[in-house]
Amino acid sequence: MALSFTSRVLEIEAIIDYVFSKKRLAAEAAQMAAPEVAFIEDDVFTTLHNNKRLAILGKAVLARELCSAWFRMRGSYAQWTQLRNDIISNDALARRGYNAGIDKVIITASSTPNVSPKMVAATLGAIVGAVHEDGGDAAVHNVMEHLGFFDHILLTVISLFLSFSPST
Repeated sequence: MALSFTSRVLEIEAIIDYVFSKKRLAAEAAQMAAPEVAFIEDDVFTTLHNNKRLAILGKAVLARELCSAWFRMRGSYAQWTQLRNDIISNDALARRGYNAGIDKVIITASSTPNVSPKMVAATLGAIVGAVHEDGGDAAVHNVMEHLGFFDHILLTVISLFLSFSPST
């Protein structure tokens, strides 16, 4: 892997507390420089696509994991809508991404000096998609826990309520 990609992959792994077995997925999750860029993998030049497909996958995986948590907590339909808007909307993903440092690992073209909130949200989604492809559902759940996706008041209050058992 080229040095710039290697350092970005290591930064991503540190941010999300997950080590990729397929480093290429992490590099692709951060790649927003062009539709395709040259990439060195195992001393061979190859193509690295941008993160759009992984971002779509990641958003779907985030929604599924969050929906499962909501379902287990027996939340109302209105609570699902609130959770979805508060946790996985583009604005929410951008805020979480900036707080985690995702904006610093995005690979951009030299003509793109500033990273936009939309780019941060897409890259965070792409990273989750990459984790899903690399390690599956359990890995995604752990990354989401690490990044605080399940810390929403509706999930924590409902969870505490359901686990409370009065002493007799």
